[in-house]
Amino acid sequence: MMAESKEKQRDPMKTELKPAMKLTVSVGEDERHAHHPLYREVLLALHKAGIAGATLTKGVMSYGVQRRLHTTKNEIQMENLPIIIEAVDERAKVERAAALVAEMLGEHGLVEIQPTMVACHKQQEQERR
Repeated sequence: MMAESKEKQRDPMKTELKPAMKLTVSVGEDERHAHHPLYREVLLALHKAGIAGATLTKGVMSYGVQRRLHTTKNEIQMENLPIIIEAVDERAKVERAAALVAEMLGEHGLVEIQPTMVACHKQQEQERR
């Protein structure tokens, strides 16, 4: 019992898993929206929509519906490499943002939503005894 009490004193943080939604957007690096890189505009739209956080990752190889390979392997033909934008937040926010992003992308990308769990750290109240 004493060991348990000391453990609680050392680790005042408690981790909880909470349900959330994950939005994944895939676009080509060369795609544009209003004369700006499409991936940049998507990230700004997510920020404006109040999404808790988003990460942009540059891929090294991809292909899409037209089955054309995009890769860094051949520097002469290095074009339209994949950009993946991932964002996580509550369901309603992600669904609204996904609709906006899908409209922005038109036929130039992929919008995906999937349920996920997020580890949230909460400070525990100190026990008073």
